[in-house]
Order: sequence, then structure tokens, then C-alpha cells
Amino acid sequence: MINIAVVDDSNEDRKVLADCLKRFTAEKKIAAEILEYSTGEAAISDTGRSFDIFCLDIDMPGFDGIELAKKIRAYDDDVIIVFVTNMAQMAIMGYEVRAMDFILKPVEYYAFAMKMQSIFNILERKKSRMLVLTLSEGIVRLSTDELYYAEIKAHYLFYHTKSGIYQQRSTISELEEKLKGLSFVKCNQCYLVNLKHVRAVKKDDVNVGGDWLKISRPRKKGFLQSLANYMGGFET
Repeated sequence: MINIAVVDDSNEDRKVLADCLKRFTAEKKIAAEILEYSTGEAAISDTGRSFDIFCLDIDMPGFDGIELAKKIRAYDDDVIIVFVTNMAQMAIMGYEVRAMDFILKPVEYYAFAMKMQSIFNILERKKSRMLVLTLSEGIVRLSTDELYYAEIKAHYLFYHTKSGIYQQRSTISELEEKLKGLSFVKCNQCYLVNLKHVRAVKKDDVNVGGDWLKISRPRKKGFLQSLANYMGGFET
């Protein structure tokens, strides 16, 4: 179930957007719950809810969309934020809160659907899977959410995770196949990185889960593009 919050002080605009989302999720056979809020205060005070996507108007009384997005980012670093507004000149401010996209009002369904397809593709890549590791001491079930990166060394894979390092005889290509469609990308021949846990990039190094790894020259452009796509970009 995908949970989506639509926040807009205009009843008409909010209904149009909610209807577009309902149509899109129905056409794509996506199970979704769409909740509507007329103010930013109402959205963030609904503490019993956890959302996958926030669709925010920018020009609202009280918390405007940018301020609301900053408050959301303070407690949720991973949720997808989309601005839906007639204030095209404000799009640049979306970078401050890592908004994934910008949709211009009045919302036209087919252009909207194309953008939402890209957003749902990214959401799909952010999902986790379970890996079953056969180790010398037994079997371990590992969620891909907990995996920072995998390292290949002398025919062994080393899984660097939140709870420690696991070692298994395998190949990095086998692991790549298991993780296909998720947010894992090689930064060089030895490391397969979970983009979710990238903390920083400095020149030819990337910080993943606190460890600095080398980005090889042949893979740098593709790796940085994959990271940018994962974090979200803006189209105006």
C-alpha cells in the first residue's frame, strides 16, 4: 500500500490532484491511500500516518509548501516530496528540501501521469528485499535496507551492514542479479553500493554508511547519475 498526502489550501485544486492520483493508481493497479489536507499544520499533526509521497502546494497560509517540506525533512529524510503549484519561479527552492519533481498547475492528466510514472519507478527501487546468506556459522536473513555495501575480495563477498560484516563465498555479479531493480550500483569493480546509505561524495570518494570508498574513473559518471536519479531531480 502506497500512502500519499495531498496538501493544498484550495479545495478545487486539491480535489483535481487527488482525482488524478486516484485515476493513475487505478490504471496502474497500484494499491494506494490518498489523504487530503487543507493546511500544512494539519498534515504534519497527523502523527499516526506514515507517507511515501507528499504532494505539496507552495503558496499556502500558515506553513507554505517550502516551510512544510523543511519540517517534513526534519523527521523523514527518505520520503518523496513533489511540489504542485502555479509558482514556477519557486521551483529552484525545491532543491533545498530535495524535492523530486515540480508539477505546474493547472494539472493536465497525461503530463501528470508521465511524471508520476517516473516517481513510482523510483519508489519501486527504494523497496527492500530479503537476502538469505549461507555462512559458516549458519544462515542469516538480511534485509537489503540494512546493507550498506558489498565488497568482493578473493572470491568472497563481504556484506557491510548496520549490524556488522558478514562473509560468504560468492561473486558480485550473482549479488547484482539478486538486487536488480533496487538502488544498488557499483562505484568500482570491488564495491556494490546501496544508494540509500550514501552520506557524501568528495571528488573520487563516496561515503557509504560511514566508510569512504573509491569511485573508479570509468564508473564515476554513471554512478553519480544513478545517485542523482535516486535522490530525485527537477523538471520545470
